[in-house]
Amino acid sequence: MGKSIFAQFSDKRILNLIRPYVKRVLGALVFSLLASGATGMIAWLVKPVIDSIFVDKNYGMLVWLPLVVMGLYIIRGVFQMIFNYLMRSAGIKLVRDTRIRLYNRLLHIPVSALGKEASGKVISRLLNDTAVLRALVSDTLLTIFKDFPTIVVLLAVAFYRRWDITLLALVVLPGIIASAHRLGKKVKDKRYKAQEKVATLTHFINEAATGSKVIKVFGNESGLADRFNHMSNSFYRQEVKIVRHKEAAKLFVDASTGIGVALVIWYGGSLVVKGIITSGDLFSSLGAVVMIFNPIKEVGKSYAVFQEIRAAMDRLWWLESIEEEKGGSERLIDFKKEIHYNGISHSYADSQDLVLENIDFKIKKGEAVAIVGPSGAGKTTLIDLLPRFYDPSVGTVEIDGIDIKNVRLTDLRQLFGLVSQDVILFNDTVRNNIAFGTPDAEDDLIKKAAQLAYADEFINELPDGYNTLLGERGLNLSGGQRQRIAMARAILKNPPVLILDEATSALDSVSETLVQKSLEKLMKNKTTIVVAHRLSTIRNADKIIVLEHGKIIAQGNHETLMQRSSVYQELYLSFNASSSKDAG
Repeated sequence: MGKSIFAQFSDKRILNLIRPYVKRVLGALVFSLLASGATGMIAWLVKPVIDSIFVDKNYGMLVWLPLVVMGLYIIRGVFQMIFNYLMRSAGIKLVRDTRIRLYNRLLHIPVSALGKEASGKVISRLLNDTAVLRALVSDTLLTIFKDFPTIVVLLAVAFYRRWDITLLALVVLPGIIASAHRLGKKVKDKRYKAQEKVATLTHFINEAATGSKVIKVFGNESGLADRFNHMSNSFYRQEVKIVRHKEAAKLFVDASTGIGVALVIWYGGSLVVKGIITSGDLFSSLGAVVMIFNPIKEVGKSYAVFQEIRAAMDRLWWLESIEEEKGGSERLIDFKKEIHYNGISHSYADSQDLVLENIDFKIKKGEAVAIVGPSGAGKTTLIDLLPRFYDPSVGTVEIDGIDIKNVRLTDLRQLFGLVSQDVILFNDTVRNNIAFGTPDAEDDLIKKAAQLAYADEFINELPDGYNTLLGERGLNLSGGQRQRIAMARAILKNPPVLILDEATSALDSVSETLVQKSLEKLMKNKTTIVVAHRLSTIRNADKIIVLEHGKIIAQGNHETLMQRSSVYQELYLSFNASSSKDAG
């Protein structure tokens, strides 16, 4: 049957979520108890109203009893309003704080962990699943604090009036609890599956928005539409099942209420006929019983919502469970001598195949090193080890003799500037994209960096110049323009080590010539690691590392490799052909 209801509500994760809002919640509890007391008073007044006015004909009470009842309803309404505000605002704060916490965590978990999840699914969890958590306070706890005290007070009134009638009415209660628990478990399972499908739908939408050019060029709109339609229908079926289970729970409570009320009328009515109790006793007990079943119904509904919350928490906990990336404690203020890839072998967590095997070479300060090889040779993986996007399975990467695992991450990463083939620009101004790594940079330095990257001219032609807001990933710019903004970002940071991963691949021959001149000036005082297929970059490198199937098969300068490495010769000829074609 799984965890007991008490164990579910006392789950450590739930208690940790609620803890920051305990003062607000306790304040709400006080007003809930006051509202429950007012409800109990209303039920208590049923007997004197019936007996004094309608049985004893004491019509003088018609003057003040209606005023008392009206006053109690107003007082109860005020208490409930304050209670609801406190609880619902706490729910909104919970969602806000959880999103902020998870987003910050997202920024600090390892790239290796984040790469296992599709971006759309991550977005869905941070937006959709966190939104469900709001109901933890504004629905589940709200109902518990509001309705449980009400149930206790009304039970006290009912037992005081006639304990035997009350017990008879409550014979259906165990069945209600068991049914709610069973159906709640089903709701949790279905909600988990439904949220998974929402995540997939979010991913589909994200792909359609960012990949519109590819979709249109390859004419696959209908295929994607069919897949989205299939997933939407699957999500619809899960949602319908959830509604069916929740409505079944409500139906069971309604039916049980009818049975309880019928038993009270049958048994209590017979006692009135026999003269054992008065009509006021019967109606007071009946009113209390009827009033009890309504909060019981609300608690049943809330329990189903609670199971949906637990499903969302299970999906969110993957992020909470991932350890944040950790650096060492050693300081590394500058790069002075060399980078050493020392006996590196590496495989990804979900594979036994080695991506890199027995890699060992050094990069001296001020050197320009090119890494070449066929597709899938491990070039990008090799440079990803340097800023610790991944840690090698075997061996160490050392800077000036220090294993980078022992270096503080902030110190390590401030050494590098990265420009990759897949340019990442943010939905922000051109200025802020260039100054992303140096947000306090002066405008003249930003402009100078753009000039060095030959980006200043086209930036000034944009509608608002450097204040132009770029769309998502900068898709309103050409590939070459995006690449040059990324170049300017790296130039502005002015790091001692530049990492260029196919950095000029998106540039046309004219743009590449301009940027190449800038890079040549920039590379004179920097250590540069280049993954490239452009002819000029390779020929001018101090050292060329040739990778094939994750292994270094040759290294040296261009002239040496042309004489000794057939693989390099083939690569060079293909580069040469590509460059000639671009030039033509």
